Amino acid sequence: GLCRVCRRAPGRGARLGVGARHSSRATRALQRLAETDPALAALALWCRHEDGPPGGDDPAPAWSDARRVVYGPGFEALSLPEQVGLCAHHVLHIAFCHATRADAMAARLGGAFQRDVFNIAADALLNEVLHGAGYALPRPALRLGPLLAALQGRDAPDGQAALALYDAEALYTALLHPAARGAAGASDAPGPRGRAGEAARGQGGR
Repeated sequence: GLCRVCRRAPGRGARLGVGARHSSRATRALQRLAETDPALAALALWCRHEDGPPGGDDPAPAWSDARRVVYGPGFEALSLPEQVGLCAHHVLHIAFCHATRADAMAARLGGAFQRDVFNIAADALLNEVLHGAGYALPRPALRLGPLLAALQGRDAPDGQAALALYDAEALYTALLHPAARGAAGASDAPGPRGRAGEAARGQGGR
């Protein structure tokens, strides 16, 4: 996937928290977003945009939590359209409160909650939305349509149509429970995490 939803690393808050400077890496992308999609750019105003440390050991070009988007050194290696798409992706994570919703599910489910599967669900939904809106996304970009096709085969709905059927929680449940997505449960089928992971890897995702 393109990001990790609400993955909090020790020490990050101290380096990047209150008082951190506005991102210089994302300036051009945010300006272009304002020119091409003012509505989404308005949502971006409610987010903090910060640069990660230079030479950091995190390979992700960007990541987000409940309030901020952090841009790593790899962000600058992307084309401008990909930068805009990645900005939009993380702004939508914050707008849809995915980090908070993941925490709420974790509180309800306890040790049974699989955050990596929730990440797959949230990423696939947002990337399908952005793909349909014509945004460029860095490859690999996990999308709802191909993910459902990998899991359900010919019975899978079109990705854009499936957006009306799933939110992150519903897709999380469908990925974990074969009966919820109408898939046949063969006795030698991989476990829930394996099925979701295999589908994601089939698209080149993590």
